Amino acid sequence: MRSKIRVPAAVVMIAAFAGCDAGTSASKGEPAAYDEPTTIPAGVPYEGKELPDEIPVANAEECPRGRGIDKDGQCIRLRNQAFESKHGGEVMIPAGDFWRGDLPPPTRMDVKGMGDRPHAQWPGQPLVADALPAYWMDGWEITRGAYADCVSAGECSPATCVDGSDGAPSQAQAQGQELDAFPQTCVSHDQAASYCEWRGARLPTEAEWEYAARGPLGWRYPWGDRLRDEVGLALGPVGFDPLDISYFGLKGFGGNAMEWVADAFDPDGNLRAYLPEGAAFRSPDGPLAQSRAAWTEQLCGGSECDLGTRYVVKGGRMGARTGAWQLADASALANPAPSENFEGDKTLAQHPRLGFRCARDLTEAEAELALENPQKANPLPLVLNRENYQLFMAVAEAVDRSEAEAFCAQLVAPGEAEGKGGWRLPTLAEIETVAIWFGGPGPFWASEGAVEQTFVDEEEATYGAVEVDPAQPLFARCIRGLADAPAGPNQSAPAPAPTDAPTQAEPDAEPGE
Repeated sequence: MRSKIRVPAAVVMIAAFAGCDAGTSASKGEPAAYDEPTTIPAGVPYEGKELPDEIPVANAEECPRGRGIDKDGQCIRLRNQAFESKHGGEVMIPAGDFWRGDLPPPTRMDVKGMGDRPHAQWPGQPLVADALPAYWMDGWEITRGAYADCVSAGECSPATCVDGSDGAPSQAQAQGQELDAFPQTCVSHDQAASYCEWRGARLPTEAEWEYAARGPLGWRYPWGDRLRDEVGLALGPVGFDPLDISYFGLKGFGGNAMEWVADAFDPDGNLRAYLPEGAAFRSPDGPLAQSRAAWTEQLCGGSECDLGTRYVVKGGRMGARTGAWQLADASALANPAPSENFEGDKTLAQHPRLGFRCARDLTEAEAELALENPQKANPLPLVLNRENYQLFMAVAEAVDRSEAEAFCAQLVAPGEAEGKGGWRLPTLAEIETVAIWFGGPGPFWASEGAVEQTFVDEEEATYGAVEVDPAQPLFARCIRGLADAPAGPNQSAPAPAPTDAPTQAEPDAEPGE
């Protein structure tokens, strides 16, 4: 029997992010240098209005955005240094803790979105607590002019896209701007790493990239939590968009080029943070493995081929991620090469919008000047208390029934001991009880089989059992009764009430869009 559930026109599952928009300091005070308007082509990210290096504050919490606390307790403007012409500059990111990763959307969890190719639609979820020491990060993407210097020095090879082009924008796209000021795209992961090494740096880790982009507050976008349609998708000169400014004042994380980072791509990487070390929930012959094998065979023209290593690509929404290959042998690909990656985005390998920036560890002398971020990270919104139940705010995607059961059985939420979590698949009755926070339409695996949500109209939806083969790839969300929850730190999220007010829709764009 299906029961009717009133579903508000827009539902807020969780107040996961509570940042403000760029241009607003963490506390009142002088406007930061990066709040000044930029011009095209832009100057280095940290140039602007002259401000005092030190701000007298009574305590660390009064130290505004764009600054950090030094070893003497002073509020200091973020340290920076410029490179020679065409090479931009770097900003010292202060040490701090933050949340990296993403949350699955409160709506649109639809198995049909996988089409005939089951895959992870949100490989960036869930959020994971992290902390970093101070480090240097480039204020914007590496430009074509800077990369050309490396090629001229014989330390870098020319960039070439999979389609054979060099990724240069046309004169119409450039609109009279100097091509050397555009991001260098169409580079492989190895080429990007080689450039950074030539400059005495390295590719940033995914954690470093996210922290420099979103800061400690867990913003969805570099500038805050609101999607800004006016941030363009087309390539422009580095730093050209005055709205695309990160928490720490760096540019280009949300728009312009997508960017390589150092980490190998694992669609379940963040989920594994909540499983015991070495634990696995996917079967070697499960639906995701079969889907990937079939797609790879098609990519390689019906034969086996070595695609090489797949690395993380970042851009757009901060917790989102995709992957692109450092191809072992590009000639092994089917001709013509497919225009989409396994998950349906565009970053198969070297791409006209795929660029990079560099990071660098502090030297021993620089470590004496390291700053600490005074703003602490928001509470970790992973376990949601509703009614008499707790929901784990992540989903396992494209899992068959046995994989779904294995995921929930092994799940370890923050502050819990291994094997003591009590997580399991929900019953249909439990899903009905917490329906407006559960998401949909699914189908989802449940203890009785599978359930899905069907909208009757704009305000009413029903959940009911559906018959599916146990080998079908569905979603899995884990639940437990409050009475079954182990004693320990309360890691539940804030409890926003459902609202009929419009909320920001999750963008359909791939990372970088």
